[in-house]
Amino acid sequence: MNPDFAIVLNFKLNGQADADTLVKIARNIGARAVMSNGKNDLFKMACEKYTIFLANKQDGLDLTSENVIDTMVDNRKNGKSTIINVPVNNGQINENTQALLNTINSWMHMFGHAFNESQPSELTSSDGFILENRHATYQKYIFLNNLSDQIIVEDLSEEPNRIEWIDHRTELDFRMEDGKLIIDLVQPDDNFDWQVLRIQAHRPEDDIIHTEF
Repeated sequence: MNPDFAIVLNFKLNGQADADTLVKIARNIGARAVMSNGKNDLFKMACEKYTIFLANKQDGLDLTSENVIDTMVDNRKNGKSTIINVPVNNGQINENTQALLNTINSWMHMFGHAFNESQPSELTSSDGFILENRHATYQKYIFLNNLSDQIIVEDLSEEPNRIEWIDHRTELDFRMEDGKLIIDLVQPDDNFDWQVLRIQAHRPEDDIIHTEF
Protein backbone atom coordinates (compact mmCIF):
# COMPACT_ATOMS: atom_id res chain seq x y z
CA MET A 1 0.00 0.00 0.00
CA ASN A 2 1.19 3.51 -0.80
CA PRO A 3 3.08 4.86 2.25
CA ASP A 4 1.23 8.19 1.86
CA PHE A 5 -1.95 6.44 3.01
CA ALA A 6 -1.52 7.14 6.72
CA ILE A 7 -5.15 6.29 7.50
CA VAL A 8 -7.57 4.02 5.66
CA LEU A 9 -11.30 3.93 6.38
CA ASN A 10 -12.66 0.38 6.32
CA PHE A 11 -16.40 0.64 5.67
CA LYS A 12 -18.18 -2.37 7.18
CA LEU A 13 -21.54 -2.40 5.45
CA ASN A 14 -24.71 -3.93 6.83
CA GLY A 15 -27.62 -3.34 4.48
CA GLN A 16 -27.92 -0.45 2.05
CA ALA A 17 -25.26 2.26 1.75
CA ASP A 18 -24.37 5.16 -0.52
CA ALA A 19 -20.78 4.58 -1.66
CA ASP A 20 -20.45 8.11 -3.03
CA THR A 21 -21.36 9.65 0.34
CA LEU A 22 -19.00 7.38 2.26
CA VAL A 23 -16.01 7.99 -0.01
CA LYS A 24 -16.67 11.73 0.16
CA ILE A 25 -16.61 11.50 3.97
CA ALA A 26 -13.21 9.78 3.76
CA ARG A 27 -11.86 12.43 1.39
CA ASN A 28 -13.11 15.26 3.58
CA ILE A 29 -11.38 14.00 6.74
CA GLY A 30 -8.00 13.53 5.05
CA ALA A 31 -8.03 9.81 4.28
CA ARG A 32 -6.44 8.93 0.95
CA ALA A 33 -7.66 5.33 0.80
CA VAL A 34 -10.75 3.31 1.69
CA MET A 35 -11.84 -0.31 1.68
CA SER A 36 -15.21 -2.00 1.98
CA ASN A 37 -16.81 -5.40 2.44
CA GLY A 38 -19.25 -4.85 -0.43
CA LYS A 39 -20.52 -2.73 -3.33
CA ASN A 40 -17.04 -2.71 -4.88
CA ASP A 41 -18.20 -1.43 -8.28
CA LEU A 42 -19.93 1.57 -6.69
CA PHE A 43 -16.97 2.24 -4.42
CA LYS A 44 -14.63 2.07 -7.41
CA MET A 45 -16.68 4.72 -9.23
CA ALA A 46 -16.80 6.96 -6.15
CA CYS A 47 -13.07 6.58 -5.53
CA GLU A 48 -12.31 7.62 -9.10
CA LYS A 49 -14.59 10.62 -8.66
CA TYR A 50 -12.93 11.82 -5.44
CA THR A 51 -9.37 10.65 -6.27
CA ILE A 52 -9.28 8.14 -3.41
CA PHE A 53 -7.53 4.77 -3.59
CA LEU A 54 -9.72 1.67 -3.20
CA ALA A 55 -7.63 -0.83 -1.25
CA ASN A 56 -8.13 -4.56 -0.92
CA LYS A 57 -10.07 -5.59 2.17
CA GLN A 58 -8.03 -6.11 5.34
CA ASP A 59 -8.78 -6.32 9.03
CA GLY A 60 -9.11 -2.93 10.68
CA LEU A 61 -9.22 -1.55 14.20
CA ASP A 62 -12.28 -0.70 16.27
CA LEU A 63 -11.29 2.69 17.67
CA THR A 64 -13.01 5.49 19.55
CA SER A 65 -12.79 9.26 19.58
CA GLU A 66 -10.69 8.94 22.76
CA ASN A 67 -7.94 6.69 21.37
CA VAL A 68 -7.94 7.19 17.60
CA ILE A 69 -5.34 9.97 17.35
CA ASP A 70 -2.96 8.23 19.80
CA THR A 71 -3.26 5.05 17.72
CA MET A 72 -2.73 6.84 14.42
CA VAL A 73 0.33 8.71 15.69
CA ASP A 74 1.86 5.61 17.30
CA ASN A 75 1.48 3.65 14.05
CA ARG A 76 2.95 6.50 11.99
CA LYS A 77 5.90 6.71 14.35
CA ASN A 78 6.64 3.10 13.37
CA GLY A 79 6.09 3.74 9.66
CA LYS A 80 2.67 2.05 9.56
CA SER A 81 -0.79 2.97 8.33
CA THR A 82 -3.93 2.77 10.48
CA ILE A 83 -6.95 0.92 9.11
CA ILE A 84 -10.03 2.21 10.94
CA ASN A 85 -13.29 0.28 10.96
CA VAL A 86 -16.38 2.37 10.16
CA PRO A 87 -19.64 0.44 10.71
CA VAL A 88 -22.47 1.50 8.38
CA ASN A 89 -25.93 0.09 9.14
CA ASN A 90 -28.50 0.68 6.40
CA GLY A 91 -26.63 3.76 5.28
CA GLN A 92 -26.36 5.24 8.78
CA ILE A 93 -23.27 5.96 10.88
CA ASN A 94 -23.98 5.83 14.61
CA GLU A 95 -23.23 8.57 17.11
CA ASN A 96 -20.02 7.04 18.47
CA THR A 97 -18.60 6.46 15.01
CA GLN A 98 -19.50 10.01 13.97
CA ALA A 99 -17.64 11.31 17.04
CA LEU A 100 -14.64 9.24 15.93
CA LEU A 101 -14.77 10.73 12.43
CA ASN A 102 -15.16 14.26 13.82
CA THR A 103 -12.03 13.79 15.95
CA ILE A 104 -10.03 12.58 12.96
CA ASN A 105 -11.32 15.44 10.84
CA SER A 106 -10.36 18.15 13.33
CA TRP A 107 -6.82 16.83 13.78
CA MET A 108 -6.17 15.95 10.13
CA HIS A 109 -7.49 19.34 9.00
CA MET A 110 -4.55 20.87 10.84
CA PHE A 111 -1.82 18.23 10.47
CA GLY A 112 -2.93 15.92 7.65
CA HIS A 113 -0.34 16.98 5.07
CA ALA A 114 2.57 16.40 7.43
CA PHE A 115 1.00 13.21 8.75
CA ASN A 116 0.21 11.57 5.40
CA GLU A 117 3.57 12.32 3.78
CA SER A 118 5.85 11.58 6.74
CA GLN A 119 8.28 8.76 7.39
CA PRO A 120 10.65 7.92 10.28
CA SER A 121 13.68 10.18 10.66
CA GLU A 122 17.16 9.54 12.01
CA LEU A 123 16.95 12.74 14.08
CA THR A 124 16.28 12.47 17.80
CA SER A 125 14.61 14.92 20.18
CA SER A 126 14.44 15.37 23.93
CA ASP A 127 10.63 15.10 23.79
CA GLY A 128 8.24 13.45 21.36
CA PHE A 129 9.59 11.98 18.12
CA ILE A 130 10.61 13.20 14.67
CA LEU A 131 9.37 12.27 11.20
CA GLU A 132 10.45 13.70 7.85
CA ASN A 133 8.59 14.45 4.65
CA ARG A 134 9.34 11.59 2.24
CA HIS A 135 8.87 13.89 -0.77
CA ALA A 136 10.79 16.88 0.63
CA THR A 137 13.30 15.67 3.21
CA TYR A 138 14.30 19.22 4.11
CA GLN A 139 11.06 19.31 6.12
CA LYS A 140 11.10 17.55 9.48
CA TYR A 141 8.16 17.26 11.88
CA ILE A 142 8.31 16.92 15.65
CA PHE A 143 5.21 15.27 17.15
CA LEU A 144 4.64 16.33 20.75
CA ASN A 145 1.98 15.48 23.31
CA ASN A 146 3.70 16.88 26.41
CA LEU A 147 4.81 20.47 25.97
CA SER A 148 7.79 21.83 27.87
CA ASP A 149 9.48 25.21 27.58
CA GLN A 150 12.25 23.89 25.37
CA ILE A 151 13.13 20.96 23.15
CA ILE A 152 16.55 19.79 21.94
CA VAL A 153 17.11 18.10 18.57
CA GLU A 154 20.28 16.15 17.80
CA ASP A 155 21.96 14.86 14.62
CA LEU A 156 20.92 17.84 12.48
CA SER A 157 23.66 18.64 9.96
CA GLU A 158 23.01 22.37 9.65
CA GLU A 159 20.98 25.17 11.18
CA PRO A 160 17.44 25.33 9.74
CA ASN A 161 15.91 28.35 8.04
CA ARG A 162 12.69 28.39 10.03
CA ILE A 163 10.86 26.51 12.77
CA GLU A 164 7.13 26.87 13.37
CA TRP A 165 4.07 25.25 14.84
CA ILE A 166 2.02 23.88 11.97
CA ASP A 167 -0.95 25.13 13.98
CA HIS A 168 -1.42 28.67 12.53
CA ARG A 169 2.26 28.72 11.44
CA THR A 170 3.42 30.35 14.67
CA GLU A 171 7.18 30.90 14.30
CA LEU A 172 9.45 29.67 17.12
CA ASP A 173 12.83 30.94 18.31
CA PHE A 174 15.77 28.57 18.01
CA ARG A 175 19.57 28.41 18.11
CA MET A 176 22.39 25.95 17.50
CA GLU A 177 24.72 25.17 20.40
CA ASP A 178 27.46 22.52 20.30
CA GLY A 179 25.84 20.83 17.33
CA LYS A 180 22.43 20.67 18.99
CA LEU A 181 19.30 22.52 17.91
CA ILE A 182 17.54 24.20 20.83
CA ILE A 183 13.94 25.28 20.23
CA ASP A 184 12.05 27.57 22.59
CA LEU A 185 8.40 26.54 22.71
CA VAL A 186 5.34 28.71 23.18
CA GLN A 187 1.82 27.46 23.71
CA PRO A 188 0.12 26.71 20.36
CA ASP A 189 -3.18 28.38 19.53
CA ASP A 190 -5.32 25.21 19.44
CA ASN A 191 -5.72 22.63 22.19
CA PHE A 192 -4.82 19.34 20.49
CA ASP A 193 -3.33 16.52 22.57
CA TRP A 194 -0.79 15.92 19.78
CA GLN A 195 0.86 19.01 18.34
CA VAL A 196 3.28 19.12 15.41
CA LEU A 197 6.06 21.60 14.69
CA ARG A 198 7.91 21.89 11.40
CA ILE A 199 11.65 22.30 10.96
CA GLN A 200 12.26 23.93 7.59
CA ALA A 201 15.84 23.37 6.41
CA HIS A 202 17.64 24.92 3.46
CA ARG A 203 15.69 24.16 0.26
CA PRO A 204 17.04 23.81 -3.29
CA GLU A 205 14.92 26.77 -4.43
CA ASP A 206 16.64 28.96 -1.83
CA ASP A 207 19.71 28.92 -4.12
CA ILE A 208 17.82 30.39 -7.07
CA ILE A 209 18.96 33.95 -7.67
CA HIS A 210 16.13 36.37 -8.38
CA THR A 211 16.83 38.32 -11.58
CA GLU A 212 15.17 41.58 -12.59
CA PHE A 213 14.50 42.06 -16.31
